Amino acid sequence: MSKTSQVSVQKSVQKRRVWTGARAVAEAVKLADVDVIAAYPIRPYTGIMNSLATMIAGGDFYAEYLVCDSEHSQFEVVKHASAVGARTFVGSSGTGLIYGTEAVITTALGQLPVVGVVGCRSLDDPGNFGMEWNDAFLFRDVGWLMNWSKDPQEALEMTLVAYRIAEDERVLLPHFVALDGATITHVASPVIPPKKELVDRFLPPYKQPHPLDPSYDTVSKAMHIAPSLIGPEQRKSLDAAIKRAKNVVIPEAWKAWSDITGKDVDPYFESMKMEDADYALVSMGAYSRNVDYIVEKLRETGVKVGSLRLKYFRPFPTEELKNILKDVKGVGVIDFSFSLGSPGNGSVLSNEVKTALYDAENRPILMDFIFAGGREMTLTELENSTKQLIESVKNGRVDKPVRWVTVRGDDE
Repeated sequence: MSKTSQVSVQKSVQKRRVWTGARAVAEAVKLADVDVIAAYPIRPYTGIMNSLATMIAGGDFYAEYLVCDSEHSQFEVVKHASAVGARTFVGSSGTGLIYGTEAVITTALGQLPVVGVVGCRSLDDPGNFGMEWNDAFLFRDVGWLMNWSKDPQEALEMTLVAYRIAEDERVLLPHFVALDGATITHVASPVIPPKKELVDRFLPPYKQPHPLDPSYDTVSKAMHIAPSLIGPEQRKSLDAAIKRAKNVVIPEAWKAWSDITGKDVDPYFESMKMEDADYALVSMGAYSRNVDYIVEKLRETGVKVGSLRLKYFRPFPTEELKNILKDVKGVGVIDFSFSLGSPGNGSVLSNEVKTALYDAENRPILMDFIFAGGREMTLTELENSTKQLIESVKNGRVDKPVRWVTVRGDDE
């Protein structure tokens, strides 16, 4: 290869970095040229706001960076900034996210395309910094789009694509990108960031179609209303928007990302060895890598098990999930949440999977493996859980469909 060709290749290849998930998300916010950032510290989100503050102080990019007096104020700031036409970013974790509940909900009802990050952590016991999904799941039914990343590279890409989806006029819904706390937010791994010119081609400037601006027509957002006027219609508009996101906008956005980056990205799933699988382990987030390891290990012994990672929780890819699992005999859901008193006393994700498969032509046996409370799973626990699923399928019945895997003592 000539020196000229070598220089050309070097210019086209972005330098590989070693970043935590927090640092990777901050890079995405910079690349997206966000206008307004609201911040209030709470681990593990603190790492993201600190990285952004360092970037802005160093002159890497410019944004209005507002340190608020609480998480509630944080979400109020980005809600109003989005309403007047600013591209915004916010984030939180655990009980801090819950403190912002009022503003989080009205942001969706106002159809304001705020992008936020949840650094998932346990709801305080108090002071539990372990990883759990219940903080994000508390908002699963109010109109926010939600996806889960598996590593810092995907966290960066999901954040960029979230802006394109949320700001599409057919959607105009807020979007949470969930990162498993500590496992992704604070653990560094290789990341290849896209170049700014590529992002500029992929992500057009945000244009609020109905801004709160006296020079435009009169509009109201997140207002107090009489239910006899537009209450039901307001909620139905969110229903229509999230359906358009599911069926049209999300696939379009990830197809555009695939085209511009050269990556072949499925918007809803990542699977491994599912083509001939008799058993499937369904997971989300960082620990799907542990699932992949166990699948590889059991495959070496002749067990036909596969791994299926969900990327989006809202909207939930119901028909796609049914199609992928149509030939499996047993499904094990690996879940870092709980839904106390729910049907079957299972977890949030397993109840969603169970609902999705309810009217499937060939409904598989389903088991729920709960890793709650922030305690780390071990590979041995995960392998034993998979073997319990296989044994249940062979016996044709499930003696204990819900198992709390990491508890000390007996799971009663």
